[in-house]
Amino acid sequence: MRAWFVILGMGFFLVSGRVCAMGVRGDFVGSAGLGILTSPTLLLISPQLEYVHNRDLLLGGLAQMGLGRGGVLFTASGTVRHFFGGSPRVRPCVEGALGLSLASSLFSSSVGVHIGAGMGFDYVLDKRSVIGTMIRLNFSPPLNSFFLTWPIVTLRFLL
Repeated sequence: MRAWFVILGMGFFLVSGRVCAMGVRGDFVGSAGLGILTSPTLLLISPQLEYVHNRDLLLGGLAQMGLGRGGVLFTASGTVRHFFGGSPRVRPCVEGALGLSLASSLFSSSVGVHIGAGMGFDYVLDKRSVIGTMIRLNFSPPLNSFFLTWPIVTLRFLL
């Protein structure tokens, strides 16, 4: 009998949407990602701070830092991330970014415009934290026409 209450309680918890939503309007989400940047291949560190506009839309700022022997590439961008799908735990998303790129002497120029587009997903761990991944296509015409960033693991926390 007790097992049925636990199962029903968990079912209500998932269906009611309490697991899927990470914050409410006005909350902030901080994240840190670790991965790779290609062309050239560099270690990627990507912190992000986002404002929860609603359950499916986050607005924020993203920094991407590619570090390695091949040089240094840094981007700072404003982002818009939109979630879709109906799963309570797995939340696919798309992201757009616009900002500024800075690079070491490895690239043809040291400053440029940054335009980014990405897609990925978050897996909800609990009401305050998720783990996810995102592949981003980055365009920075003055520096390098195209580079790919992949924060393989990103941890997000409700602040």
